[in-house]
Amino acid sequence: MNEQHTTTFPKWPAFHPDSLQDVIEPLKSGEVNYWTGNKGREFEDAFAKWCGSEFAISCSSGTSALHTIISAMDIGPGDEIIVPSYSFIASSYAVLQAGAIPIFCDVSADHTINPDKIEALVTKRTRAIIVVHLYGVVCDMQPIMEIAERYQIKVIEDAAQCIGGQYYGQKVGTLGHAAAFSFCQSKHFTTGGEGGMITTNDESLAWECRSFRDHGFDVKHKLALLEMEEKEKYIHHRVGYNYRMTEIQSIIGLNELKRFDDWNLLNRRKNAFIYRECLSQCQYIESLPLDTPDRQNAYWLFPIVFDQSFDEQRTESVYKKLVEKGIPVTRVLWPEAYREKAYTDLIGFGKANFPFHSSEYTDPQSVQYDNQICPMAYSLSKRTLNLHLHPTWNAEHIEKCASTLLDVLAEIHGDNHGK
Repeated sequence: MNEQHTTTFPKWPAFHPDSLQDVIEPLKSGEVNYWTGNKGREFEDAFAKWCGSEFAISCSSGTSALHTIISAMDIGPGDEIIVPSYSFIASSYAVLQAGAIPIFCDVSADHTINPDKIEALVTKRTRAIIVVHLYGVVCDMQPIMEIAERYQIKVIEDAAQCIGGQYYGQKVGTLGHAAAFSFCQSKHFTTGGEGGMITTNDESLAWECRSFRDHGFDVKHKLALLEMEEKEKYIHHRVGYNYRMTEIQSIIGLNELKRFDDWNLLNRRKNAFIYRECLSQCQYIESLPLDTPDRQNAYWLFPIVFDQSFDEQRTESVYKKLVEKGIPVTRVLWPEAYREKAYTDLIGFGKANFPFHSSEYTDPQSVQYDNQICPMAYSLSKRTLNLHLHPTWNAEHIEKCASTLLDVLAEIHGDNHGK
């Protein structure tokens, strides 16, 4: 019989105590919409200052933030964006939502897009590269930016899982031309279940993002929506969406941001260090996420890659045994997005399955995903599990997860060499 561990793991998310009181005020005043209060702009200003970007634009989710950036860059039908195959589905779906075509790129052993594989995918249709700092692991940005400069294409950071990561001392979110963050339920912190943020240093792009996020209001005068309504009768110059964040969400975000560096990120990095101390000598583990002088990770999750002797069945066996023993663990997340039915069967929007068969798109070879393979993503998919390391956890929780994993590995191999 499997012995159940008695350690209780604190739940996540856990909200800043101040939020429990602060959210009452907009409920009393009725100022709950982005345009009826001032907390939305306050959160944007605070996030931009914290991140080191010139501008920040709040959104309803990380997905809507990506969609907004792509559309604000005037990328659409007939265009291609290179994306890693190994990411949450929104990274590529946002491309389709804008009417463009995602071109999938393989990843490196660290789970992030492989810079050496990008250039071969660039065509005359390529308009951007989306880099995903997956699991909080920071991408190697310098060679990617050099490729972008060479071909005059944009770099969009999907920083949904990497709030606080740094590359050569510069924060994720300021490394490309624009970035999308997520404040969804499980992320580094949440703004009440959903939420997102765009960062950029490009003023014109920032205004176009504000426009697209808010039904496409005209930004030629660089005036806020309510100011434009006072100035002109008809103010919408493009199709846009309602991707605004609420005042209650912004209040929660402001409070979480106040304690992010000194509590949230600090504890995540401490917990990652303990995992490495506990697991680095295990012969069945090939790699663990590691900070380097140039890259400091943000540790949303702690991905563990087992050695080449592991196949999907053996990794699944480890997963099931950890779950049985009460250990929070997550399988690999969408390593080969092109295997989703939407891609294999080219199921897009409407009867025409736009944009896969759009009249603007005349290169059918680029949208045949059924035979695609990204070898590293495929290999990692068979050998990766993710342990958790929330800031509410302490050394006891991390050590319990690590020791249980070592016990399971030893059990599976019938020896004590997993320890």
